[in-house]
Amino acid sequence: MRLITGLLLFIVLFLACKSEPQKEANISLATGPKYETYNYTGFTKEEIYGFHKRIYEGGNWTEYGDLERYFYLNFSQIQKHSRILRSDTPKILKETPRDDVKNFITSSDLKKGGGLSLNDYVQQVEVNGLIIIHKGNIVFEGYPRMFPSDLHINMVITQVFVSTSIAILEDRGLIDTNKPIDYYFDALKNSGWEGVPIRDILSMSSGIEHVLLKNYEVSFDPIKDLATAKSAQRSGVEYQWSNADPMLLTLLVEKISGLTFRDFVEQEIWRKIGSEYSALIGVNKNGSTISYADGMSTTLRDLARFGLAFTPSGRKSVDPIISDAHLSKIGNVNKNLKKTSRNFKETIYSNYQWGAVFEDGDFYKGAHGGQGLYISPSKDLVIAFFGTSNIDRERNQLDVIARQLSTSGLFDLE
Repeated sequence: MRLITGLLLFIVLFLACKSEPQKEANISLATGPKYETYNYTGFTKEEIYGFHKRIYEGGNWTEYGDLERYFYLNFSQIQKHSRILRSDTPKILKETPRDDVKNFITSSDLKKGGGLSLNDYVQQVEVNGLIIIHKGNIVFEGYPRMFPSDLHINMVITQVFVSTSIAILEDRGLIDTNKPIDYYFDALKNSGWEGVPIRDILSMSSGIEHVLLKNYEVSFDPIKDLATAKSAQRSGVEYQWSNADPMLLTLLVEKISGLTFRDFVEQEIWRKIGSEYSALIGVNKNGSTISYADGMSTTLRDLARFGLAFTPSGRKSVDPIISDAHLSKIGNVNKNLKKTSRNFKETIYSNYQWGAVFEDGDFYKGAHGGQGLYISPSKDLVIAFFGTSNIDRERNQLDVIARQLSTSGLFDLE
């Protein structure tokens, strides 16, 4: 009886807590929004009870399907976090829906949903939300499995917030990415990191062996802990997915700026892009920022606002956060990191933590479960989406569809 009473109290406390969007739900930027919610009604009380019961009993949220989607949409109830405060002057996004985008026919060779219109695809496949912005205007927006005001976990898309932070400091002459990382951290001398240029860490080609996250998450001297990592090969010769690279870059941002990563993102990125809602960012047991894994939770529109900062429409301000130099450096790829993408079936590179830099200048960052941010500066195009893999571990292919949309001619500038 005592266990049941404790469990009920636990659940009542969780359900009594309001989510971040609900706290700020009085913000209204547009009259009569034109996005589609497809009659989504959210989770039932029984589903919410079942999820928290599993967590309370030691269950794992990473079981795919709706259990995982609940975690993605309710990060603040489960993970220790900090808030990244929104802008005082949210950027208004004009809505100009386009039927030709809504009715765009997806490729017939997709694993699931091939040949459907884009509008039908997001309803029938594992998509939580999708937004497309062209020339600064929303041309498609739909929320089949989330509410527009929900904060949704970004996962490793957060890593490009890390690289953007590095680029901002680089623009100010405070970081030289050609220098080795041990130039900034003496503790990394005589370690596997010694001599590794920051530019190779930015492109996930540090050559460092796998680092155990559990050690980092509890260490009160993360640099000392990272210094124990061994070099597996020379840097800059091969792309190797590694959470250690953005971990170290996050610590570099904090050392050079004198701010926590959370504070830096809030001051230099989040408030400047005109964010409508405050974001969340995970915090480790030792108080360090989870910028390399679970990362940030944002609304879909605010993630798109960040992407917009890389486009001509988003760079019209007197002091844009994305400089000409930064954009140029993203495209100035290390040719050693060239590979043929299994998903895109074309040549891609990695740079500045973007997982796919295309030869035409577009770039993309994807994440576990079907999250993604696709940007085409030349077409003034941003495509952002959230998803959750189903229980068979099948996820959406909006990454492939985003590339098809970009090259379809629908968004070619006059």
